[in-house]
Amino acid sequence: MIKKGNNYKKIVDSKTRVHLIRKGNEFFSEGKIQSAENIFITVDYKDGLVRLGDYYLENNNIYKATQMYFLSENQSIITNFCQNAAKVITKWLDEDKNYDKILTIK
Repeated sequence: MIKKGNNYKKIVDSKTRVHLIRKGNEFFSEGKIQSAENIFITVDYKDGLVRLGDYYLENNNIYKATQMYFLSENQSIITNFCQNAAKVITKWLDEDKNYDKILTIK
């Protein structure tokens, strides 16, 4: 179950937060995704969490994408993601119904 909210965030002063976000962005650009993720979650950097969600989605890691999107608390992205997931599930269910019909005909 994915919980809403970031229980991992730490309270840091704004100067340290800015420094960590820059370092997280650097890690992300270098492909050090886990390091970037650790920082973005720790400082609760919403834009970084969305970028991580997009990265994981592009790399077919739906679970991690969902986790990052929910941690970002970006309602429009979460809604869009859930609507697309519902479309996929509906398509699968329709394909399953059609497959059952084909088996019945034979």
